[in-house]
Amino acid sequence: MSRRWSAGKLLLSGEYWVLHGAESLAVPTAKGQSLEFQDTNSPLKWTALDVHGYAWLDAEAWSDVHLAKLLEAARNLGGRVPSHGHVTTRLEFERSWGWGSSSTLTDLIAQWTGVNAMALHFATSKGSGFDVASARADGAIIYRKAGEDSAEWHNVASGHWPTDHFGLVYLGAKQDSQVEVAKARRLPLPNEIEAISRLSHQLAAGKTAAEWAATVEELEVRTAEWIASPRVQDRFPDAPATLKSLGAWGGDFALAICPDPKDLAYFSRKGLYTLPWSDCVHLP
Repeated sequence: MSRRWSAGKLLLSGEYWVLHGAESLAVPTAKGQSLEFQDTNSPLKWTALDVHGYAWLDAEAWSDVHLAKLLEAARNLGGRVPSHGHVTTRLEFERSWGWGSSSTLTDLIAQWTGVNAMALHFATSKGSGFDVASARADGAIIYRKAGEDSAEWHNVASGHWPTDHFGLVYLGAKQDSQVEVAKARRLPLPNEIEAISRLSHQLAAGKTAAEWAATVEELEVRTAEWIASPRVQDRFPDAPATLKSLGAWGGDFALAICPDPKDLAYFSRKGLYTLPWSDCVHLP
């Protein structure tokens, strides 16, 4: 039996903009998804387990449309897709969290079949690919989509980040990434893309909670104006924290930057599920 693992992801800057070539800051999560393959004499079967061990898919692999698309693309890329056997995938985070159940699956299939993960992504998705790049990253990355089917990224230092002041707040509404990309009303101007890239690097360089909060504020204002949507901060006007949407706006998680780490409890008192950064992201 062989086993492979991929990390989930969080996009800290450049949501929506990343599709148009802006440099964006992303981190892999401590939890991800695993894939185990067992050789059998039966037609290829696929069992997908959620974090609670519930099988949300348990069928012949080629009967699921999304899975069949990935397997066919892997085969077209020269990958080795066995006709018999049993694959079991296990998620380590809630499917509703938006941490990368799809991107980790893409990377796992790429590992298992022996193809390039980014090539598999671009053959099957219109997304930016930052999430697939994060799946095997060993730390924070600055990512840029360089063309229709190409990207570049590099690691950035994160040891100076004020993570004791970070927390994650679950907003409770998983967004459809393919639908969310349509929120951009117009193509961004080159100077706007340059500004987001600059802010992504500025965020990565931030050493204090105040520096992170100031950069996040500018990122959120620019994105709100572009996609004509209210900021997550507007939902909590009295929050003792600066909030940054992580990924698609309106759902999933927000990053809370708290001057006093104890202020994360504000969101718990509101009935929202919160997680300390240290439980979610382990960076070198």
